[in-house]
Amino acid sequence: MAETRTKLKGAVSTGLVLVLLTALVSGVSNFVNAWVAKGTNTNTDVFFTARNVLVAAALLPVAFLARRDVRARLRRSDWGRLALIGLIGGAVPFLLYFRGVQIATTAGGFTSARFGFSALFLMATAFAVIFLRERVSARVLLAGIALLAGCALLLLTTEPVWSDGIVLVLLATALWAGEYTLSKRTLRDLPSGTVAAGRMGFGAAFLLGYLGISGQLGGLAALPSGQWPWVALSAILLLGFVCTWYAGLKHVDLSVATAVLVLGYPITWALRVAWGLDAFTVAQAAGAAAVVFGVVLVVGLVSVRDVLKDTIRVVARLTPR
Repeated sequence: MAETRTKLKGAVSTGLVLVLLTALVSGVSNFVNAWVAKGTNTNTDVFFTARNVLVAAALLPVAFLARRDVRARLRRSDWGRLALIGLIGGAVPFLLYFRGVQIATTAGGFTSARFGFSALFLMATAFAVIFLRERVSARVLLAGIALLAGCALLLLTTEPVWSDGIVLVLLATALWAGEYTLSKRTLRDLPSGTVAAGRMGFGAAFLLGYLGISGQLGGLAALPSGQWPWVALSAILLLGFVCTWYAGLKHVDLSVATAVLVLGYPITWALRVAWGLDAFTVAQAAGAAAVVFGVVLVVGLVSVRDVLKDTIRVVARLTPR
């Protein structure tokens, strides 16, 4: 029994390390995708379909080379769940989110749209309680308040509070929260690599189908050569996101994992300040501190200590001697 508890504790700690890595990738990705949304003249549907196809192409061989017994035991219901995960996680919300960000940016509400996406952890926590029967303590509720307040300070802006694009962002956020809930349930039965490959593989197929139906499929071949480096960079970041996210989510409660993801916002803010795109303000620094406090609160000091130990151990192994 003690050995089982030790293994479970170790799995949770490893899962938290992976989700922290996901938050780091998310913060960098948000920074890069902001440049993409503002700087590319390419149709966002075409751009992000190309990106997702590259990620799927990288993941599918891994899934194919997985243990044969895993592939053999996939039932029809499992294929159905993976297809649904691909639809509501790897296809539709990408179209909605980046179209929404593009519309909001044109209307001067880019930052406001990003704040709408910060509601992800609230939606996912609600779904986790309802559908996964996760328990949310008073500490988690307090952490949620700190995270929301931190995001509000980090994304403090004089832009319009509401624009047409924000509706699409909120719809995409709700779909991703639903997909993460379904994925968490599916991860009880299937390996994380299978779920990640299903999400991106089916998602890419749905996106290609959408381009075909909407008459935009030729846009892939016509994608300017100067855009492919951006596609590749965005694909690498998304690949890192899905690999670490689903591997970590398998061992961590959805409410905790999505709360940790909020760390991506102060990371993006720090990058923008370092890059000279935003000025350093006390209010935003306070927001970053509030997010860190909220994450520590939801994870717990003991878990934070274990995560730090595991992170140091991993870094020590990777450091050349």
